[in-house]
Amino acid sequence: MSGFSRTEITPVIRNSKGSPITNYDADVYDVMHPGTLQGDVEWYCRKAVESGGPVLELGAGTGRVAIPIAQAGVRIAALDADAGMLDKLRQKITKLSGDVQGRIATHHGDMRSFTLEERYALVIIPFRAFLHNVTREDQLATLRRVHTHLRSGGELALNVFHPSLEYMAANAGAYTGVWRWRATRNRAAGGFIVYSEATRYNTVQQRLESMMRTEEFAPDGSLLLTNMMRLELAYLYASDIAGLLAETGFEPPRVSGDFHGRAFERDGDELVVEARKR
Repeated sequence: MSGFSRTEITPVIRNSKGSPITNYDADVYDVMHPGTLQGDVEWYCRKAVESGGPVLELGAGTGRVAIPIAQAGVRIAALDADAGMLDKLRQKITKLSGDVQGRIATHHGDMRSFTLEERYALVIIPFRAFLHNVTREDQLATLRRVHTHLRSGGELALNVFHPSLEYMAANAGAYTGVWRWRATRNRAAGGFIVYSEATRYNTVQQRLESMMRTEEFAPDGSLLLTNMMRLELAYLYASDIAGLLAETGFEPPRVSGDFHGRAFERDGDELVVEARKR
């Protein structure tokens, strides 16, 4: 997930020079999330092209979605609250062709309070970044900012996970906070990165808290670096989303269960949301 507007970064180990690890590593993020996820990049690109642009992305991170949209010929403004992630995006932009570079503008800001001069045909919030708004007040504030920045008849598109009872049960009771290995990724420079996490749910406030650990290893298996990130997210049901959108001036949303237009019908579905400005 990109756009860590509500993320606390917690050092747990010091590197070989004795400096604490205090920031989420944008390079590690790119290794762990190298391309499309469940078809999301293709879906957002298609939405962008159909809108005609310009597009605003909230929680743009290192450009996993923004760059393909610009490469598809659409102007996009990429906003994120994490300066390190935006720096990585700007580095990537310098390696693109001149015409693609000219279609991407970067903005450092909070999705709850940003102000930009332009008005957009489409605003997107990919990869569950909207869930960094952990309170209803934050969620409404973000949607009001989106509404203000959309042209008349413009559209909001976002995706969040559906709160799976099976997944929550696997992280409750005796399993609360249990560490689980999630993935291992090879690094282009050699070696590999191991990602693991521990999660617990607050079902009263509809929030989850995760401790996310990445460990970087050399090709010989020796540990080079460990980084820990503490992440708090809200979780929302389809009815919650519909209520928030209605309160902030949007038409009733279309909610799909995946990025291929399948009806939302399964506990483990992704909630893919499209809503027009009323």
